[in-house]
Amino acid sequence: MKLLPAQVITRTGLLLMFLLVSSSALQAQDEHIETHTLTTKDRWPIHITYYKHAGNRDTPVVILLHDQRGDRRVWTAGFANQLWTKGYAVIAADLRKHGESKLDNDSGNPSDVGDVKPDDYKKMVAYDMDAIKDFIFSEHQEQNLNMRKTGIIAPEFSSIIALNFAMVDWQQKPYDDAPTPQMRTPRGQDIRAMVLISPMNSVRGLTTVAPLRLMRNGGLPIAFLFCVGAEDTLDKGETQRLYNQIAGRNPADNDRVFYESYPYNLRGMALFGKGLKIEPHIEIFLEKNLLELDDEWVDRRSRLQR
Repeated sequence: MKLLPAQVITRTGLLLMFLLVSSSALQAQDEHIETHTLTTKDRWPIHITYYKHAGNRDTPVVILLHDQRGDRRVWTAGFANQLWTKGYAVIAADLRKHGESKLDNDSGNPSDVGDVKPDDYKKMVAYDMDAIKDFIFSEHQEQNLNMRKTGIIAPEFSSIIALNFAMVDWQQKPYDDAPTPQMRTPRGQDIRAMVLISPMNSVRGLTTVAPLRLMRNGGLPIAFLFCVGAEDTLDKGETQRLYNQIAGRNPADNDRVFYESYPYNLRGMALFGKGLKIEPHIEIFLEKNLLELDDEWVDRRSRLQR
């Protein structure tokens, strides 16, 4: 059938209208997603993807780290946005020398995981995570989230980074801006929930000894969820040992520390997307230990600076 010119124009117009509407819908779906490049105190670029709840100052925030050979794309492919739909602000980060967080090395090539030195792991704690925390502080002050409700999800080696950073965070002394400690404005003590997936206990230059000493037997008000593949040949009982140290002698009596194992010889991010229920387990854990926390938003600047 031969189309008349008016019919061709009409159909072309409808097609263009459909494409414009589809493009607008996709843009609306992604308008809460932002990318940022943070600069650490030692001048390293840290790339993050931020899932934002603008203007909702009671929103908990979850930091997503990656494994040794991975980057933040393991989260941005789906689970990060899934958490956002559940009511969390989400920050998926590339730690230094991973993903996009790279500098040119001496040969002029971008640094990669093969260039990670023992000192880099300490810098991830002291500088990379500190830069992420500074970003969270700025979003808190803009009333887009409540940094008092911060959680971390960390697979494999990044669990060491997460544990050490949580230790540093809880050792921060409040501002000396009020007569009594209870009235003073906190500078840390914001990490309230941690999901450790196939966690490791050491990398070159950094271990979990110091944080475990502080967190042992529920020593800090942090909730923990340990996740591991039941037949993981690389785990060698490490997840169970870490769980036992933090849960204490009577883990059944500790209502803030949980352990979940999943079938098969799977490790870290390989546990996701297999229908093993790790995703709903994490969501339920975060709902109880972050989303339902009764901790109101407060100005985190020192009273002397307000």
